[in-house]
Amino acid sequence: MKLKTEKKLIKRELLKPKHHIDTCIIIESMSRENTKLKVFCKKYLNLIGYKYRGCFSLPMVGEFFIKVLTELKENSEKELIFKSFYDLVEDKKINFYTPKLLSLPDKIMNLDNRIIYTDASIVACAIEEKAILVTLDNDLLHNKKIEQEYHIKIKSPGDVITSPF
Repeated sequence: MKLKTEKKLIKRELLKPKHHIDTCIIIESMSRENTKLKVFCKKYLNLIGYKYRGCFSLPMVGEFFIKVLTELKENSEKELIFKSFYDLVEDKKINFYTPKLLSLPDKIMNLDNRIIYTDASIVACAIEEKAILVTLDNDLLHNKKIEQEYHIKIKSPGDVITSPF
């Protein structure tokens, strides 16, 4: 591929809005039950790589692995979920992010005491990267205190799917 073409592709990719994806989106999209929420999560994830750049934060990945390892009993189920996770990362070219400001989660929790540390860490990563956080967590969705203090957007998959931007 020519260098000029490659640079254009990279520039086009970087122009896509970056989304930090919360654990609950992945868990819901892989659930056995066919719910409206699962449909929204799957539709949203189908937009990653095409319309949006996806990112998993280290706290999100840790939460995901802990949930799968502790809540699923059958090894075959765990293997299937981990394979699906791997395929999602590969197919959608999802990036990973490690938090840098270790004091930021505490500040977020002080701003809104309903937020637990893991969720505050996931929010902190999205703030650090100036990304949109996509979640199903009602304590985070459209949380005006956090959105205004840190100039971040927190949206649901439904918000993203129905939004023209």
